Amino acid sequence: MKMMNLSRLMVWAFVLVMPLMFASCKKDGNEVVNPSGNAVEGSWKISDIKISDGKDSQSFLDYIVDLYAQQGAEEEGAKLIACLKDSRITLNGDGKVTGAASPKCESEDSDDLNPAKSGSTWKVNGNKLTITDSDGSETFDLTVSGNTMTWSNQEEDDLDGDGINEKYTFSIEFRKA
Repeated sequence: MKMMNLSRLMVWAFVLVMPLMFASCKKDGNEVVNPSGNAVEGSWKISDIKISDGKDSQSFLDYIVDLYAQQGAEEEGAKLIACLKDSRITLNGDGKVTGAASPKCESEDSDDLNPAKSGSTWKVNGNKLTITDSDGSETFDLTVSGNTMTWSNQEEDDLDGDGINEKYTFSIEFRKA
């Protein structure tokens, strides 16, 4: 009888301790989490913008540099990239977006380059982020991993001018500022 009570006690102890064992597992910081509002709150800067067709991925920022270089305007392209990468977007805890264009931005319309304009609102629902401004709402797939946040959308456009729409993923990567 004592052996049966001891076995039962061991099973219950294991059942009670098991959740604590999983909760105490160390996270390596590289895992992708299902973001909550708190995971995205704070200030962010664009680190890259990418276009992917599912096979290949290309930096849109590199494309901009190449495009300006082809036109003999390398300096202008470099200024645009510096503006994009140094501008700050802040997702506040109250659901409002504030931001500041970088002093490196020379255009009066530099806020138009930000993916979320100052004065817009944001909301996270599961792994979706919705940004709403005076032009309407846009919803992105959202991932947060460590100090990196990515917004992505499936798009369809005629990228190569052949009259046929190509499907691609457009992603904006941010780093915590």
